[in-house]
Amino acid sequence: MIDRARIDLGGFIVGRIEKSGRTFEMLMDPENAWEAKKIIREEINKRLKEGKSKSRITIGELLNHQKINLELVFESFTVFEDLRRGKKATDGDMEAVFETTDGMKIAAHILLEGEIHWTKTQREEEREKKLKQIITIISKNAINPQNNKPHPYQRIEKAIEEAKLKIDIMRSAEEQVEDVVKSIRAIIPIRMEQVEIAIKIPTAFTAKGYNIVAQYAVIKKEEWQSDGSWVSVVNLPAGLQMELIDKLNKLTHGRVQTKLLKS
Repeated sequence: MIDRARIDLGGFIVGRIEKSGRTFEMLMDPENAWEAKKIIREEINKRLKEGKSKSRITIGELLNHQKINLELVFESFTVFEDLRRGKKATDGDMEAVFETTDGMKIAAHILLEGEIHWTKTQREEEREKKLKQIITIISKNAINPQNNKPHPYQRIEKAIEEAKLKIDIMRSAEEQVEDVVKSIRAIIPIRMEQVEIAIKIPTAFTAKGYNIVAQYAVIKKEEWQSDGSWVSVVNLPAGLQMELIDKLNKLTHGRVQTKLLKS
């Protein structure tokens, strides 16, 4: 009878992972799960920008993460095959797929790799937030090649609506800009403007300076000088050029050197 019953999830949501032809589900707190995924995304993006070879977070790292408490993210560590019907996963299936029956370790897999059924409000709010971020980036860094003038915010917004684009709430706005521009190019003439600049950061500020540059630009060439300073050639959207230079000037107290190479 329990397999036929439908469990009321109340205010919780379902986290699911499918592996080796088997399905595993667990009950999650929507707000704490959302915050945990946000922390994970930010950490992965930071590692990517720092150029680390291993950007993904491991199960072990998540289990010992100082900012993420899995006991708050998950309602319990009971693992189901079909949560809504109350059908629990068997020890044999868990062992075969995860090599463990430890619910906390399986929860870590679901949080890192699984599909989470966010609430409608969460999806709508995040989509609206990402959409605004994407449009703002495009409006600052793209032009109409027919007159070399920027497109108004509203025109870009309307083009996105006409293209019926789906915004991915789990990807950063920066990651989606290129795909969005390609999609709306059939609706409005548009081109992203890029600039290439040379940068030299004094020795005392190289660590923090490198991280700032990596957040804004693609590093095409770099070299460490004998005095410990860092020299690079970077490519970035034209609209972000002054923002990057301002941040580097504040960090180095005006001692950063920059030169525009291509515009």
